[in-house]
Parts: sequence; structure tokens; C-alpha cells
Amino acid sequence: MLKDIKRFFEEKLLLEEKSESGLTKGIEYATAALMIELAKADFEEDDIERQLIIAMLRDTFDIEGEFLEELMQSAESGSADASDLFQFTTLINEHYDNEKKIALLENLWRVAYADGRLDKYEVTFIRKIAGLIHLAPSEFTKTKLRIKHQLTQ
Repeated sequence: MLKDIKRFFEEKLLLEEKSESGLTKGIEYATAALMIELAKADFEEDDIERQLIIAMLRDTFDIEGEFLEELMQSAESGSADASDLFQFTTLINEHYDNEKKIALLENLWRVAYADGRLDKYEVTFIRKIAGLIHLAPSEFTKTKLRIKHQLTQ
């Protein structure tokens, strides 16, 4: 079991390995895993949310094709195996400045709104992530309202 845990961290979370875009796979993986966890928060799998996650990862990290699909599969598997969110949010805290954290929060709200309804479990999940990445509670609310306003125009 210890070997499995060590292998998981080596494969998924090591920061030395760079992607073609120059960003660490760890950050890409952590971001994807958080978005996938959010999509599952309402206990309904929605293809619209999955497609939006893929589009946001492609745009955020400038990745495509095989690497993008591998990232999604790896993040889906890793999020299912994860016992908590700390392993993902730790990477975010170490490598994202406040501006990037807010951009991540905005993307989480976009995923939550993608299926046309906002579920209480999605709100709770985003609130938890906002706290774990050390954003002020006011940023949680401002970001939610900003994205809701953008989507209703």
C-alpha cells in the first residue's frame, strides 16, 4: 500500500515534470481534479460540464489532443482515489498567486452553472475550495455574482 501511495505522488503530483506549455503537470492535474470533483458534487454526471471542463483546461493550459485526454483520465481516476482535497489545493496554494486563484474560482462557478442549475452541494464544494486556497469569503460571493451576471447576459 505504501508503494501505491508513493507511486501516486510520483506520477500525479511531482512538480519537476513540465508539460509542453511549460506549466507543471501537477498544477494541471490538480486543477482538473478539482473541476471534476465539482462536476460530481451534485451526484449527476453531465456531459455539458465535462465538455466545459475540457475547454477550460485547453484554454487555461494551452494543451490539446492526447495530453488533454490523458490529463482528464488521470484526474478522473485520481479524484476518485483521493480521500480529501488537500493534495490538490496544496499545489494551488504553492503555485498560484491570488489572481490565478480567483480565475480558478471563476472557472469552478462556470462548471457549477453549466447545467443550468446551481445545486447546494456545488455551492458547498466551491465554498470549501475557496477556503482551502485562502481566498477571502467576500471573494467567494463576488466571484459567484460576477459569473452569474456574465452568464445571464
